[in-house]
Amino acid sequence: MRASNILPILKIAGLFVAAAGLVLLIIFVFVPLVFGDGKTEEVVVEVSATSTPTATPIARADMSGDVKELQIDYDSVNDPYVCGNEVVFSTGSDDNIDTIAVYNIETEETTKIDKITMSYFYLFEPSINENFIVYLDCKDEYGGAVCGYDRNTGEMFVMREYKFGKPKVTLAGDYALWMQQTSLGTDRLYLYYLPTQESVEIEVFVNTYFSVSAAYLSDDAFIYVQPYQESLVLDGSADSDVAEICVIPLEEDGDDNRILFCPGTFVYNPMIDGDYIVYMDSTGDESSALMLCTKSGDTYSAPEVIAEGVLNYDVGDGYVAYTKDDAVYIYYFADGSSGRLSSETTRARLANANGKDVVWYDITGNIDDTTTIIMHIQVP
Repeated sequence: MRASNILPILKIAGLFVAAAGLVLLIIFVFVPLVFGDGKTEEVVVEVSATSTPTATPIARADMSGDVKELQIDYDSVNDPYVCGNEVVFSTGSDDNIDTIAVYNIETEETTKIDKITMSYFYLFEPSINENFIVYLDCKDEYGGAVCGYDRNTGEMFVMREYKFGKPKVTLAGDYALWMQQTSLGTDRLYLYYLPTQESVEIEVFVNTYFSVSAAYLSDDAFIYVQPYQESLVLDGSADSDVAEICVIPLEEDGDDNRILFCPGTFVYNPMIDGDYIVYMDSTGDESSALMLCTKSGDTYSAPEVIAEGVLNYDVGDGYVAYTKDDAVYIYYFADGSSGRLSSETTRARLANANGKDVVWYDITGNIDDTTTIIMHIQVP
């Protein structure tokens, strides 16, 4: 074999095999280690599920911790009405309610309005704002006068005399609104402009099923209930027992932009706050329910029940306050939350709600003592 060429050939072949193996080792081992194998790996990122946080309700179940008694040093505080830092009320002896007074919540001082004098038997249901006070000067049994007082000029004036019952007057800005029975079977709705002492007759109702219901005035609209299609009748009133709610903006040509809608229930004492209307579905017996309608486009939604067995109620800025089972509650329109304003250890009856302020009578001792203890809260 040494004499042949086979051995050199085998040596050369071995060198080629070793070189090829080295090349393969570099390609398939060292290159992937240093530069990667060129493949894209799928990356899986685990994301934990998170729930949307629930908004905190405006109302709390028990809000009585913020309640304070108004330190009004009078033997009687009748019909307290709150507006900002002021509470107006009528006062006097049991047989002679002849004074209108204003209590300042911040200073805890009370001022008698000496220029308001009584012409008849007693003063009733005063309301107040920055410029005016409106009230009733009532006769002993029937009749009296709807009166006003200009706080800037000190002038007292009669807005209109009445012969029957007691009109329910509401005050907002420079206007007052009330329904008044002017003769048997006839009721008239008046809107009164206080700065010029002028009134306009909005509607006349003749023998209607809904004349017992009061009208209500807010800062931007007024509301009342009438028989269905009353607006189409020029002489007399529509012969219908279907309740139709009428909302008229408090603006020039507001009558042209009125909204009429039938909620499908009886309507008693409707009140309005912005896009929300509340009313009772009966005249205030134990089976009555407090109802809510919400504006939707150019009409209002079907009514929903806020609470049943409601004694009385009043609307404020974004809410309605009401009395139920000797306690005062609040319901917020924005989120439907509700809570108790009066303490669980007391008995209470709502007097008035206005803006962010609510006042009520503490009747824990005796319902006859309602004219002595007045509670107040400023709500969220």
